Amino acid sequence: MTTPSTGTPATTSATPPAAPAGLDGETPKDLLPATGNYPTEIVRYRSVVLTDIPGAKPSRKLTGAIDLGEENLPFYDRPAEGMIVTTEQSWKAEGVTLGRLLHSLALAPGESTKVAVVDWQRGTKATGTENTAENDSLSSITDQNRSISEVANAIAREEQYGTSQASQASNSASSGGTFGTSLGIISGGASWSNSSNSGFTTAVSRSTGVKSVAAEAAQRIGARTQQLATAARSRNMTVVRETTQSEKEKVLTRVVTNYNHMHAMSVQYYEVVQVYSVTTKPTKLERCLFVPLQELTFTNTTLQRYKEVLASVAPAEWAKKIREANPFNTAERKLDACTAPEAPQAAHFDGVDLADIAASPMGVYGVRKSDGSPVRFDPVARQWNPLPTTGLDSGLIRIAPGKDTLWALRTDNLLVQFDGTTWRRDAQGWAGRSLTCGLDGTLYLIGMGNAIHYRDPNGVSHDTTVLADDITAVGRDKAWYCRQGRTYERSGSGWLERTPVPNVQRLSAGPEGTLWGITNEGKALVVEPGATAWTTPKPPFATITGMAEIVSSTNGDHWVLRTDGSLLRILMAQREAPVAFDAPPKADSSYASKIDVWYDEAGIRSIQVVFPGQTVRFGDSGGSGVLQRASYTFGPTDKLLSYDAWAGTGARGSLAGLRLTMTSGVANFGVAETTTAAPDLSEDAGGAALCGLFGATVKSGTRTYLSSLGFHVRGGSVPQAVLDHLNDNRRHYSQAVWANADELTLSRILANYSYTPAGSTAAAVPLGMLLDPKPVATTGNYLGFRWNFPTEQERETWAKARHQSDASLGASVTNTIAIATDGVFAEAVLGRANSAEKIDLTRFWNWKDSPIQITAPDIAPVATGTRAQNLDLSVAGLGTTAASFTPLVAMPDPTGLQAAQAITTANLFRDMSGLNTMGQVLTKGIEAAAAGDKAAGERAQDAMKTATQHLEKMAELAIQATKKATPAGAATNPTVTGGEINQAVKAATKA
Repeated sequence: MTTPSTGTPATTSATPPAAPAGLDGETPKDLLPATGNYPTEIVRYRSVVLTDIPGAKPSRKLTGAIDLGEENLPFYDRPAEGMIVTTEQSWKAEGVTLGRLLHSLALAPGESTKVAVVDWQRGTKATGTENTAENDSLSSITDQNRSISEVANAIAREEQYGTSQASQASNSASSGGTFGTSLGIISGGASWSNSSNSGFTTAVSRSTGVKSVAAEAAQRIGARTQQLATAARSRNMTVVRETTQSEKEKVLTRVVTNYNHMHAMSVQYYEVVQVYSVTTKPTKLERCLFVPLQELTFTNTTLQRYKEVLASVAPAEWAKKIREANPFNTAERKLDACTAPEAPQAAHFDGVDLADIAASPMGVYGVRKSDGSPVRFDPVARQWNPLPTTGLDSGLIRIAPGKDTLWALRTDNLLVQFDGTTWRRDAQGWAGRSLTCGLDGTLYLIGMGNAIHYRDPNGVSHDTTVLADDITAVGRDKAWYCRQGRTYERSGSGWLERTPVPNVQRLSAGPEGTLWGITNEGKALVVEPGATAWTTPKPPFATITGMAEIVSSTNGDHWVLRTDGSLLRILMAQREAPVAFDAPPKADSSYASKIDVWYDEAGIRSIQVVFPGQTVRFGDSGGSGVLQRASYTFGPTDKLLSYDAWAGTGARGSLAGLRLTMTSGVANFGVAETTTAAPDLSEDAGGAALCGLFGATVKSGTRTYLSSLGFHVRGGSVPQAVLDHLNDNRRHYSQAVWANADELTLSRILANYSYTPAGSTAAAVPLGMLLDPKPVATTGNYLGFRWNFPTEQERETWAKARHQSDASLGASVTNTIAIATDGVFAEAVLGRANSAEKIDLTRFWNWKDSPIQITAPDIAPVATGTRAQNLDLSVAGLGTTAASFTPLVAMPDPTGLQAAQAITTANLFRDMSGLNTMGQVLTKGIEAAAAGDKAAGERAQDAMKTATQHLEKMAELAIQATKKATPAGAATNPTVTGGEINQAVKAATKA
C-alpha cells in the first residue's frame, strides 16, 4: 500500500485496513470445527446404598479373619434405610491422535508395488418357528335294524268238468274268366273270381275235482348292527421364517511407487484414536427402604408357581430338570383288599351230617347228627374237627357259642357249658328246647314250657311269660323270636310283631346284624341290618330248597344246614351294587390339609377330606351302630409314601381299616389302629401329595360302608432331588423370586405393614402408600423399594441435609479417555541413509537414457463372489391317516315266504280239459277253408293278367295306325307325341 506521492516512504497502520467493498471477509469462527466445547454423550446410572439399619447392633467385634463358610448366620430381621444415588457422566471430544502402528510398507529407491485392500462384510439373521400338530381319530355310528314277522296262508282250489264239442263247415267256390274284344284301335278285357269260406267251431271244456295247496310260514328276524366309527383329521401348522442377509464387499487396488532414486521410503499406517474428556458427578438422591423377607421353602406348589423364574437362574443341568418337573400331573392310587367278590362260591361237605349249627366270633360249631357229639370247623384245614366230650353223659341236640364260652342242650334238654376242656351242667339247672347267645354274652333260653328266659352278662337271670318256638340274638341287647310262624322283635322291655307274617319256624343271626329265617317249606328269608321287614334273599339263597338253618360267620361266609343234615358253605355272599363317587382335583387346587374317617365295629362308614376352599365327604354317619371318628392333619409339604387297607365284615367284605404313611407321620383308621404290621416308611413312588379321592359306597340295610377307595395324587413326577436342590440353595432362588415378583402381589403385601423412621413422631402410614412396589435392589434377604415422601417439602429437607453432610454425594471427577476408532492414518517417511552410489563417469549414470521400469508385479485376482446361503423353508407333510371303516355284514334274506312264492308260481295246476288240443283242431279247419279261397283268388289274378296283355297289344296297334295317318316330315315334339298317344289310348278305349 502506498501513500500519495510526497516523496516520503509509506508507513504501516496499526489497524488492518478494511477489506474493499465486494470482497469476502474473514471466516466466521462459528463455522470452524472445534472440539471440547459441548458434551457429545451424557450417561446416567444409579447405585443403591444402605445408610442405616435401625436397632441393629454388631454382635461381635472384628478382630480377625472372617470365616465365609460359617453357617447359621443371622438374617436381616429389621427394615433398613438407604439411598439411590444418580450419577451423571459427560463425554466431551477433545480431538484425535495416532494410536497403534497397524502396518508398515517399505520401498527401495525406484521400487513400485501394488496394494489390494478388500473390505468384506456379511451379516445373516434367521429366525425359524415351526409348530405342527396332528390328530387322527376314527368314529362312525351305523345302526342296522330289521324285524320281520311272516305269516303266509295259501290255498289253491281247482274244479274241472265239461265236454268238448267241435263242429266245422267249410264252403269254397272259385270261378274265373277272361274276356277281351277289339274294335279298331279300341280293345277291352275283363277278369273275375269268386271264393267263399265259412267255418264254425265250438269248444266247451269243464272238469271237476279239488286240488288244494296250503302253506303257512312264520318267521321273526330281529337284527341290530351298531358300528361306531368317526374319521377326523386335524392339522395345525404354523411356520414362521424371518431371514435377513446383508453383504458388503469393497475392493481397492492401488499402486505405490518410490520415485526417489536416492532414499528408501516407508509408508506407516496408524489407527486413529478419539480422545474424550469424561466428567463424573452425582446429580440426584432418592430415599429407599429395604424390607426384610423370609426365605422360601420350596414345595410342589411353589415349584409350579415359580418354575420359569427358578429355571432361568439355575445351572443348565438343573434348569432342564426344573422345567420338566410338573407337580400338577395327577395319578390314581387305588387301595387293595377292599373289594368283595362279585359272585358267591359254594362248597359241599360230603359225609358231614349235622343236627344243629351255630356261629359267633369264637367260630362255627355243630352237633353231629349220628351221635350228638360237638364239632368245630377249622377254616385253615377246611374240615370239621371233634371237640372233647369229657363230662358229657349223653349227646347234644342244640349248640350256641357265646362271647367267651360254649353253651349246649343235651338230649335230656338240660343246659351244659364247655370251659375248654370239660362239659359241666348249668349251676342253676336250666333246661329248655332252644337257646342262643348274644355278642355281649347274654344267654337266651326257651324253657320246657316255651317261655323265654335270659341271663345277662353279669349272671343275673330273668324270667318272662313270652312264649316262643325259636329265638336268636341280633347285636347287643337285641333279639328276635318266632311263635307259630309269626316273628317278634324285642324293643326295650316289650316285643313288637313284624310283618308280613312269613311263617318262620327257625331263626339265626349273623355278626353284622343280618337276620335269617327258615319257613316251614324249607325256604330262606332275610332282614337286612337296620331293617324291620322280611325280604327274599338274593341268589343263591333264593334258589336253595330243603333248608333247616342258616348261620353267618365273622368272615362273611354263610353255612346252610339242610333238613337231611348235609352242609353247604357259601363263600362271601353277594352284596348290594356299589355306588361310585369321584372328587377329582381341580387344575389349580391345593393339596389336602385334613382327613376324617368314621367307622364302627364292622367297617368304615364315611370319609371326609378337607382341601383349601373345598370339603368333600362320602358315606354316611347315620343308621344303627356306634360310630367312632379319627382325624389326621397333613403338613404343608406332606407326601403319601405308602398305603395299606384291610377288609372287614361290613356289607359283606368292605373297607374296615385304612393306613396312610405320610412324610410327617402315620395315619391309622379303623382296625389299622390295632394292627401290629409295621408301616412302610420308604418312598416307594417318590412321594405324592393327596389332591382328590374316588371309590364306591355300598348299602347294608340302613348302614353305608366304603366298598373301595382310592386317591388322586400330585407331585409323584417331581424328583425329590429337585426340591432338595432348591431348598439347599434357597437364598439364591429366593432372591430370584423376590426380584421377579409382580407389583400387584408386592403392593398387597406392603399394604399390611407400616414403618416409622427413628426419631420420627409422625403417625404410621401403610407402606403400600409410600413405597413404589417395583423393587430396585436385593441384598441378602433385603428387598429395596423407592421410599416416597408425603410432601415435597420433606423431600427437599431430606435431600438438602444429605448434600451438606453426607460425603457419599462426592465431587465432580474429570478423566481423559481414549477410544480407538475404525479410521487409519498413513504417512510416508524417507530413509535417512543415502541408498545411491556416487556418479562415476566410467559407469552408466544417466537414468534418462535408461528410465526405471515402473511396472509392479501382478497380484492374484480377488474373488468377489457372494457368500450368502439358502435356508430350507420346507415343511414336513402330514402323515397318512390310519382311519378306516369296516364294511357292514349283509343281513340274511327272509326264508319264510318260500311257501307263498310257490303258490303264486304260474301253471301251478295241470290243464285237464284238453282245450288246447281242441283249439288246434279248429285252427286246422279254418286254415283248410282259407286255402281254397286262396286258390280261387290266384285263378282270378291269372285271368286279369291275360286281359291286361290284350289291352297293351291293342294300344300298340293304335299307335301304329296313328303314325300312318300323320303326314311325312311333320315336326314332332313331346307334347304332340303325348297328345297323340293319349288320343290313341282314348280311341282304343272307345273301340
